[in-house]
Amino acid sequence: MAGVIAAGAVYVLIGVDVQPREEYVAEPITVDSVAIPLPAPSAYGIPMEGFVLREGSVKSGSTFGDLLGGNGVPMTAVHALVDRAKGLFDVRKLRSGFPYAFIFPEQGTIPAYFIYESDPVEYVVFDLRDDSLSVSVGHRPVEIRRSEIACAVTGALYNDLSTAGADPVLAVLLSEIFAWTVDFYRIQKGDVFSVVYDERTVDGERVGVPKIVAARYTNDGVDKTAFRFGEGRDAGYFDDSGDNLRKAFLKAPLKFSRVSSGFTQRRLHPVQKVFKAHLGTDYAAPYGTPILSVGDGVVEVAGRTGGNGNFVKIRHNGTYTTQYLHMRKILARQGQRVKQGDVIGEVGSTGLATGPHVCFRFWKNGVQVDPRREVFPSADPVPADQQVAFDQVRDSLTVKLDEAEAAIHHRKLAHF
Repeated sequence: MAGVIAAGAVYVLIGVDVQPREEYVAEPITVDSVAIPLPAPSAYGIPMEGFVLREGSVKSGSTFGDLLGGNGVPMTAVHALVDRAKGLFDVRKLRSGFPYAFIFPEQGTIPAYFIYESDPVEYVVFDLRDDSLSVSVGHRPVEIRRSEIACAVTGALYNDLSTAGADPVLAVLLSEIFAWTVDFYRIQKGDVFSVVYDERTVDGERVGVPKIVAARYTNDGVDKTAFRFGEGRDAGYFDDSGDNLRKAFLKAPLKFSRVSSGFTQRRLHPVQKVFKAHLGTDYAAPYGTPILSVGDGVVEVAGRTGGNGNFVKIRHNGTYTTQYLHMRKILARQGQRVKQGDVIGEVGSTGLATGPHVCFRFWKNGVQVDPRREVFPSADPVPADQQVAFDQVRDSLTVKLDEAEAAIHHRKLAHF
């Protein structure tokens, strides 16, 4: 028995772990770390380590020499920079209110750089250091953002687009794109404009003018569409079939106004107070509003009569003639050849007129007609060899127009 007990004690001492419990800890693996230096913050592409930036805006009357000389830059350096800027930037064109910046060494009083921002994207860098006088042009990174939006007309299209969250300048662009197919002085409450457009942004802010790539105008269930197709100067706007929106005649002789009296066989004359035919369309507008020739042609008459006041009459071809009455000022001469959109006069109230407007008259084969009811020939359509490519562009953009318009109906249902 004593032997068994002794053997058990030996087993416990040898075969059983009676030491305090320790948990396993993985041995750390050491790696030589390499510090990666971060780039110094920069401004206008210039590393700012060791420099400070001071910003300002051009005051009225300030010159390039004033700004640099006032900060201690020698006039010899100013003259040298003026010469080196030739072909890149005209230093005489600093504009009041535009931003600029000086970059100074942290321990210095003479600036090392002068930067002038000529627009939100482009800036001009003048290196003022004695050993590296130079001029260069830089550009902020620009992003192109495509958006689509639709809005129903409630009053002024400009305000409606702004309320919908779009750049209201789209209203102006739409009036130019549809200038041959839509009379913007007859759009009505409830009409719908759907637009797909590209915007340039810098740091999330809109810059420049947006570019419309597709648009649709819906009036009383009838659609008129415009799709941008082509590159550079060859780009144009075409309808669903590929026909050019550009016509022989503009829909109206003014860019901005309102229709005050339409073409009718019976109208109470505002001065003579008798009912008589009014074979023209009156466009009321402020004094001095430019009057445009609606088409190419030759000025047949530029003169004055008692009833018409100052007026211009243009022969466009053997079929069509137009006349523009009650001008304050005539800006065309007899025999002058004019192009579509040329300014030929200013709105006034000369002759038998109660207020500033232009009476626009239109003849076809010697008979006065309502131009808003006429169908005019278009410019060249999409070339036949590009029709397939146009169809693909049109179809993809139509989907975007449909999505924008569907959002309007969704909002209407949500607020029903």
